[in-house]
Amino acid sequence: MTASQPLRIAIAIAGAGIGGLAAGLCLARAGLRSTIFERAEALEEVGAGLQLSPNALSVLDRLGLLAALRKVGVAADRVELLAHRSGRRIAEVPVHSADGTPYLSIHRAELQAVLLAAVRAEPAITLTLGSELRQMATADAKVELSFGGGGGPERFDLLIAADGVRSTVARLSGLAPAAPTGATAWRTTIDGDAASAFGATGQVAGIRAWLGPARHAVAYPVRAGSAVNLVLIAPGGAPASGRQDDTQGLVSGFSRWDPHLAALVNAAPAPTAWPLFAAPAGRPFVVGHDRVVLLGDAAHAMAPYAAQGAAMAIEDAAVLAAALADTDDPRRAARRYEAERRPRIDKVRGRVAFHRLVYHLPAPFSLARNAVLALRPRDALRADLSWLYDWRAPALDPRRPD
Repeated sequence: MTASQPLRIAIAIAGAGIGGLAAGLCLARAGLRSTIFERAEALEEVGAGLQLSPNALSVLDRLGLLAALRKVGVAADRVELLAHRSGRRIAEVPVHSADGTPYLSIHRAELQAVLLAAVRAEPAITLTLGSELRQMATADAKVELSFGGGGGPERFDLLIAADGVRSTVARLSGLAPAAPTGATAWRTTIDGDAASAFGATGQVAGIRAWLGPARHAVAYPVRAGSAVNLVLIAPGGAPASGRQDDTQGLVSGFSRWDPHLAALVNAAPAPTAWPLFAAPAGRPFVVGHDRVVLLGDAAHAMAPYAAQGAAMAIEDAAVLAAALADTDDPRRAARRYEAERRPRIDKVRGRVAFHRLVYHLPAPFSLARNAVLALRPRDALRADLSWLYDWRAPALDPRRPD
């Protein structure tokens, strides 16, 4: 087999979000064709900011997308942890990688635009919009999918579920749904003029996180530094029907925090509430006679306390593509994918739980936390996350004949 002669495996991808688009591109890079089915009629620019750590960017670099992402993202070399009331720096956590791969803050819509342009330029990928998955049947030989809008069922060798935290594929597979974490992320993006309330330069210097009892806030630049993404994470589930009251209650919860943060909150447009859900830790990544593979949030949605949601989906895509390129049996590849991903996902889950605990400590425990962090050298803080940031994508070259 050569790069011009891909394996004759029919692969369907459910969902054209970050995970689905990345999966299609990784498969193409590995010499495999795929069809991406997306229920939306058009892919609109939605969402707020996100962080792409070096482990995720190593995958996107292999796909030839890093230069485009650098143009719209903002490189950071540290995350500043700040006391919630005084704004005093508790610690600086380095986020650079050992090999120089950057850490970028970026708007989700701009990441999606880069991925989508690459997908549309890739002849090995078919993108089908307005295709909502309605039914799914699996057997040893094939997986059969039926979509809304009429037409007969379509048969594939493998289905990749990249359809998010409320995954239709997971539901049709009889898996328990993702459960509320008890917290909500309120997200908003502030343009350059309004962001000037944050400081003299009008931009956030790197990534800043204010840590407080039961809640925290994160701010970082997006859109090549012309805007600021603000995330306020607070207790509670889905907001009530009175949106303005919900927002006022949120703002009041941060009203006595660092004046710099308060000025940013006051300058921000009304935030959008994103209740945080997590998939059951025991959810399988492979179901349906090993012909259905769950990827990203569909497999392992988790709260954003380690800023790894998008990164884990992108990693998943690379690992699955590499496994599929290494065998003629997609079911064997699916099992290998789960075996490789499960330990890493579990470790990331552990880090998420650790951050949630440490970030939200009340006094006097927060004082002890601050003292411990202040005493730790930057190199030690960097070493704590080397297992996460220094992960590198597997080779995605098509398999050659033996």
